[in-house]
Amino acid sequence: MSTHSTLKRTLSTKDLVVYGLVFMIPLAPAAMYGVYLGPSNGMVALCYLIGMAAMLFTGMSYRSMAREYPLAGSVYLYVQKGAMPQLGFLTGWSILLDYFLMPATVVIIGSSFANALLPTVPTWIWALAFIIFSTVTNILGVNLMSKCSWILFALQILVIVAFVACTIHLWMAGTIHFNTLSFYNPGHFELSGVLQTTGIVILSYLGFDAISTLAEETVDPEKSVGRAIIWAILLSGGLFIAITFLAGMAYPNYQNLKVDSAFIDIVSFVGGKWLTVFTTIVLVLSFGVATCQTSQAAVARVLFAMGRDGALPKQLSYVSQKHQTPFVAITFVGLVITPISLLCSLDLITTMVSFGALFGFILLNISVIWKFYRLDKEGRGRNPVRHALQYLISPLIGLIVTGSIFINLGTAAHIVGFTWLAAGVIYLFILTKGFRTPVPQLDLG
Repeated sequence: MSTHSTLKRTLSTKDLVVYGLVFMIPLAPAAMYGVYLGPSNGMVALCYLIGMAAMLFTGMSYRSMAREYPLAGSVYLYVQKGAMPQLGFLTGWSILLDYFLMPATVVIIGSSFANALLPTVPTWIWALAFIIFSTVTNILGVNLMSKCSWILFALQILVIVAFVACTIHLWMAGTIHFNTLSFYNPGHFELSGVLQTTGIVILSYLGFDAISTLAEETVDPEKSVGRAIIWAILLSGGLFIAITFLAGMAYPNYQNLKVDSAFIDIVSFVGGKWLTVFTTIVLVLSFGVATCQTSQAAVARVLFAMGRDGALPKQLSYVSQKHQTPFVAITFVGLVITPISLLCSLDLITTMVSFGALFGFILLNISVIWKFYRLDKEGRGRNPVRHALQYLISPLIGLIVTGSIFINLGTAAHIVGFTWLAAGVIYLFILTKGFRTPVPQLDLG
């Protein structure tokens, strides 16, 4: 291992898009659909639409930063260089909360679906198998992970196509009737409930941030990363909205569905046993294998970047000379997510998992306005209208939407999130000897 080895550049724009889509899980609504129904009063498609709008404007801010700083580290690096090192550290610290919870979340979901298929195998055995497999494949190389992502992405698309075809068949046969209750239910509309649910579904869009963590393993990252982020948001958002809209149309009486099996019950209703079994198998592979791999890779790259800067222990930046992957960071993530996956409940994790991402998105949008609009007087003078649209209006919209969702997160999310941030401030205080020394950061020359 070495701290001087570089990461291996093999990924194209298409690879990044698929990586982001697999991280976001096209079938994500299937696992959490029942949880979303209650607080949103059945308007799950509306929540995904608002989430896509929020992430699209924030994704534009990511694209601007990715062109300027084509390095691993994602929002941590962007805020560090675009605003100030102290905020950059707190941004990286905050999003680590989400990134550690995300692999644990998908392992828990994948294990529960696997146990439903094979009840004789305990969920903890499935969880350990998923984590070990993910850790090993991540260490062997990002190219291997990318090939797995392509295969598992194709399986998810097959399930979605089958679900859409079966739903349309029932509609044309007159068994179900067209409705738009999943977008707007006039008798039960509550903005606070919609925004609170949107704060949870934001988890499904977190993969676009993960794309930027692979910048140093991408060919032509200045162009590829930004393009992949926008395409991933649009494609995943379209799939999420279509799936939840058709689910709402197929089963408008959402109050009669069980929270734990709502979407699977709808799949059984529209497609029968064969589609139910096929969907469950793909969900096991999607959550337990594909997204566990991609989310572990993402958090390992953030740890790698922070370790390289010296903001976290240097050992986290060690790179395997043979495989050119951040071996120590990947292994560390596997060790951390194991007890979380085995001891925590899904309900507990899902209430906390979007805090760090939303906090980071807010600071990122502010950083874009500060760096590219406030400080770049020359750019404002050359093309004031375009400059204002790209570096003021767009990030300002992203800031307002993500800020609104952040405020409407549940009480538990705010308590855990701000406690985690306070711990980060204490750590930073110790690291900088009472804020008397500079915050460690990467020297870009």
